[in-house]
Amino acid sequence: MSRILVAGTEPNAGATTVAVGLAHRLAYAGRAVRLERLAGDTRAQADAQTFSLLEFAAATGRPLDEAGLPADTSAVTVIEAPAGADAVAIAQRLGARLVLVSTQAAAAPAGATVILNRQRTAGALALAEDRLLAAPTVGRLIEASGAQVLSRSEEGDAAICEHLVVAAISHDAADAYYSRFPRRAVVCRAERVDLALAAMLTGSDVLVLTGGVEPSPYLLDRAAATRSTTLLLAPERTVETVRDIEGLFGSSPFSHEAKVERAGALLAAALDDATLGTLVG
Repeated sequence: MSRILVAGTEPNAGATTVAVGLAHRLAYAGRAVRLERLAGDTRAQADAQTFSLLEFAAATGRPLDEAGLPADTSAVTVIEAPAGADAVAIAQRLGARLVLVSTQAAAAPAGATVILNRQRTAGALALAEDRLLAAPTVGRLIEASGAQVLSRSEEGDAAICEHLVVAAISHDAADAYYSRFPRRAVVCRAERVDLALAAMLTGSDVLVLTGGVEPSPYLLDRAAATRSTTLLLAPERTVETVRDIEGLFGSSPFSHEAKVERAGALLAAALDDATLGTLVG
């Protein structure tokens, strides 16, 4: 039975991202993999549910205590520790190899492997800062802005937004302007129907209308008919709305299928076969 414990050295270090990426790396190296989440913090339930949706790893789908971890002798079990826990002590109790995730270089406990996250450049045991992995979901944007949902796209609250764009009068055509920002959330004054319509026609994932002003029925009809853009109405003005949501870009928890693929690709580049072998034992 081989176990690997993944833990962050500080809040939001990216332990979930690395745990998923490591499980993905092992699976595509031909290993049977189990991915579990220890209980003990507010993210445990959501992370465990995310793990249960992954096709390449077995998972119970709920947070577990240490005694409840399955004794799976046929698979490598990747376990994410709760935030703030004594990862060294947990790894010793579980007989697990310890992988620490940190955003800055620091001395590592004996026997631990440190993976640096959100670095300027990628390398061995180092993951570069990645816009997709840092992208918030539409649901998180709704919470942060206090916005009313006027219409949801087909993907709904689970859609992710890599870019925050303020609609503005530009010399560029709307297609050229918005095409520079894939997976975008556009913030626009509710009364600027022309700018809002341009954002919708170019396939923006979410359009946040600001000012609390009742939007044009034409925008509502367009959003309901196409279901390609989630349409929101925020109570505050554009500047305040942007301030409410901009902090989500770069600090959002791990989620979404697209992030799984990206995490796997990044870990594949950061962990060579020899290093992977030392973790598996």
